[in-house]
Amino acid sequence: MIDEILRPLLEADGGGIELVSFDGDELVLSLTGAFRGDPGAPYVQQRIVRPAVRKALGRDVKIKYVVARDERVSPSRS
Repeated sequence: MIDEILRPLLEADGGGIELVSFDGDELVLSLTGAFRGDPGAPYVQQRIVRPAVRKALGRDVKIKYVVARDERVSPSRS
């Protein structure tokens, strides 16, 4: 899902996405490129990433984001 759908979509706008980990019902992702720390990142998280993850993995998956090369994690409002 990340390689085939999300990454090409986000790269078209100068951004990127990386899978950090997936353990049980918790998915940890990193937005990179143009979306790293961008004010538009919440839109990307809520309107693009979350629906794709829910469709592929189910509604119970919790999504967290880390800033590339940083340990800070911010939970999604899923």
